[in-house]
Amino acid sequence: MRILLATDGYSTADAALEVLLYRPWEPDTEVRVVSVVEPLHDKINHLVGLFGLAQTASDAQKRFSEMTAELVEKYAVRLKEKFGADKVSSVVLQGRAKEALVGEASAWKADTIVLGAHGRNDSGEFLFGSVPEYVLSHAKCSVEILRAASPGTLVAEIEREQPLEEDKYLVALDDSECSEAVLAEILARKWPARPFFKVISVVEPLPFQAYTGLGPWEGSSTEEYVNLVNKTMEAEQVLAKKIVAEAVSKLQQKFSDATVSGEVLEGYAKDRILSLSKDWPADLIIMGSHGRSGFMEFVLGSVSKATSIHAPCSVLVVRSPSSTKVLAKTVSGGTVSA
Repeated sequence: MRILLATDGYSTADAALEVLLYRPWEPDTEVRVVSVVEPLHDKINHLVGLFGLAQTASDAQKRFSEMTAELVEKYAVRLKEKFGADKVSSVVLQGRAKEALVGEASAWKADTIVLGAHGRNDSGEFLFGSVPEYVLSHAKCSVEILRAASPGTLVAEIEREQPLEEDKYLVALDDSECSEAVLAEILARKWPARPFFKVISVVEPLPFQAYTGLGPWEGSSTEEYVNLVNKTMEAEQVLAKKIVAEAVSKLQQKFSDATVSGEVLEGYAKDRILSLSKDWPADLIIMGSHGRSGFMEFVLGSVSKATSIHAPCSVLVVRSPSSTKVLAKTVSGGTVSA
């Protein structure tokens, strides 16, 4: 497995490093630490030329590059202690961070990009910078947004006498190909001892159920129509229960020391995932890059993006092989929309 760890010096990047060091990994895992030195903003460049400060700006940029190299090396030293010197590399790139990270991940053939979400605002909610958003939408591989445990999560774990280390994994599945990739990713990885996996599938209301009654058009309240809707929802429930049961069984067989549970929920997927991740509380949400109800097939879906932005914990977004191919084609055509 190849992990590209992006760092920018924020405390959330440090949290991402600590998670990587805490988790167990396969012996052949490789890690590349990457940081990007961005050029001066266009407005600053204009002022530099206007006031004759070119040398001052050049010196500041050089020092920033040196500090970035020191930061990357500090990360690499710690990672080498865990993975081995021959399994860890580092690089400082020049350019715009979001494009540079996606480009490096593609060139190095990374399996997963790991980066921290930026800090919190005054209300205590996590901020989600343009770099994580761009990487989520454009990367051809899986993306993991790592966050330090929120105060609310820590309090809940202490009150319930739960371990404070990362060990509770919320797995969101549906019947899409991306969900198959999610389960395959989990089964292929190593996890901390005695992990907790909670597998869920959310049965969402049919689009026309959001209107008053069962639909806005004439005849939608007839008995025949109501029966059709009910049968459709019953079929969705049956399918969701099957998906959850099969996933629970596979996880129990693979990880004998794990505690695995499953649940089928009703409502809107984003709301139920976020609510459960806070109430349980989860340390990591694992989900596909899109579900079968996404706005654009094979492009980051609204549920994945909304969860990544608003989750109180870390989020791993897994792409299926076929979605990666179509995403690459879509990105090259300049039509990606997140």
